[in-house]
Amino acid sequence: MSVLLINEVAEMLKVSPSSITRWCEESRKGTSRFPLPFSAKGGKRRWLLSDIEQYLAGQSTATQKPTTARQQRRSAKAFQERQSATDRGLERYRGKKGAEA
Repeated sequence: MSVLLINEVAEMLKVSPSSITRWCEESRKGTSRFPLPFSAKGGKRRWLLSDIEQYLAGQSTATQKPTTARQQRRSAKAFQERQSATDRGLERYRGKKGAEA
């Protein structure tokens, strides 16, 4: 049974340790599925290598990083802004076509 410290998990996932901490908080709230650590002697947080590998296997169809609620909101907002811009452009185009006829 291999055990990893936060720096090792962060290095494995190519993110900062603060990202790991944030993902754990999101998992506790239910907005993420990142594996939660356990506390060992000395109170340091540790993860089982098998848990991290299982998490990565589940992420293989998506991105390597879990999507946070904030990222989802940003993505939805960006989509709505692009859609609005497209709609406005289409209205202008239709207005010009109607004026030419």
